[in-house]
This record gives sequence, structure tokens and C-alpha cells, in this order.
Amino acid sequence: MSDFKIVGIMLVKNEDMFIEQSIRNVIDFCDHLIITDHQSTDRTFEICERLAIEFKKIDLRRIQHAVESAQVIMPYYNTNTWIFAVDGDEIYDPVGLQNMKKKLMNGAFAGTWCIFGNVLNAVKIDPVKKTATGHLAPPSRPITKLYNFSIIEDWQGLTTERLHGGNIIFKPGFHEGLRCYLYRELTWEEAYFRCLHVAYMQRSSKDTIRLFETRLNLDELHQIDSVPGRLLRLYTSFRMRLRQMLGRDWKTRKYRRGELVTKDVKQFFP
Repeated sequence: MSDFKIVGIMLVKNEDMFIEQSIRNVIDFCDHLIITDHQSTDRTFEICERLAIEFKKIDLRRIQHAVESAQVIMPYYNTNTWIFAVDGDEIYDPVGLQNMKKKLMNGAFAGTWCIFGNVLNAVKIDPVKKTATGHLAPPSRPITKLYNFSIIEDWQGLTTERLHGGNIIFKPGFHEGLRCYLYRELTWEEAYFRCLHVAYMQRSSKDTIRLFETRLNLDELHQIDSVPGRLLRLYTSFRMRLRQMLGRDWKTRKYRRGELVTKDVKQFFP
């Protein structure tokens, strides 16, 4: 058994519809779970506070800028740590994660930089039948992210979100191409590292009027805020939303590939 630990990093904002399920499903997988709440105005922070009392391994923080969620991973560079990036709209299979943890601790992915698992980008969940309907990865793009920080020395230039962009400094003999695409090897039913991505569903109790299926993420909001002048900011926001309405936005192109399928998700809601 290795001396690696698994540290979960969550960046959340107004996620009170699914946040408790999301946290409970990953808590046993993680040795430590850092939750950064970016100015939620619904019950998200309240729910996270309650869970932080129940689970001492949770480190809950309120942040003013999304870049702070990137800064919390800095102490783990060049340590025996798997960094697990989780969002409030991601519900993992807790049974499968226990299998995944055993593999990680037994060194099955020791030479791997990043692991991508199976995903169902859900548009509907039936709570009675415990089924979910959506688009699978593949052919959609996966969102699962598990990083081996033991093989990097630094990650320079991280900006608005954790684990995106910047310049990674690898140890000699390692590089960014050392990736494992489990979703290419295993079907949804066979997968042990898999999640429901509920970005197309109502995520906050405050979203009573939904003009758009998805929300702009923090990076997109940062792009809008960075535009000089109020009129230009409004134009940039309108252009992003128009692309979304026309089905030309990046989320539609990457997360809604292939036909709609319905899958059994009982393990996700124990």
C-alpha cells in the first residue's frame, strides 16, 4: 500500500440542489476535502457548514475571487498526493470510487499524470426509478479530473479556476501526455470512476426562472468582467448567451455529443 493521499478540491457557487449528494458521495474517497465557496447566495454554504461539522476532513472556505481556489492546491506540488477536482454539479459513484481508491493506493496509476473517467451529462434524473438520461462520454468530452501531483514541481500561471491552463513544470522523465482515458476502455456499466454531470439541470433553489439550460462558469464570468466598459460587457454577455441559444456554445459542442441514453444510477443515490 502506498503512502499517497487523495485531496479533493471543490469550487462551488449556488449549488444547493445537489451539493450535499456531491459531497457525501466523495467524502470516503478523499483523505481531505477542501471546499471553496465563491459567494453563494442560496443555501450552499449553510449545507457545507453542516457537513463540515459532521466530517472533520472537510476544510470549508469562503472566497472572494475564483483564483483563490487555484491557490489552495499549491502546497501539494511535489508531494505524494492525488488531487481530485470536483464541482457542485458532479455526483460520483461512491461504490466505484472505493474500487478506484484501492487501485490508486496499490500504485496502478503511479506513472500517470491525469486520469479521465466515464461521464453522463444528465438532462433528467428520475428519483423514483433512479435513472438518468443524458449524453455519455464518449462521444462527449469527459469532465472527471484526477491529477498525480507527485510528478510535478510547479504549476505556474493558474488563473480563475483550479487545474486549468498555466504552465506545468514536470519532474525529469514525466510530461503532460501521460494521461489515462478510462472512458475509452470501459463502458458506463463497467466503469468504477464515473460521475453524473448535472450542468443541464436546476442546480440552485434560487434558479426559479431558467432562461438558459446551463450557467456561465466562473471563467466565462471573468471574461465578461474583464471587458472594459459597461456596454462592451453587456455585448460580450449577450454574444455568449446567443451562441448558447443557437447551440453553438462550447458546452453544447463538447457535452451533448451522441444520442440521448437512459442509465441506471442507483449506486449514485444510496
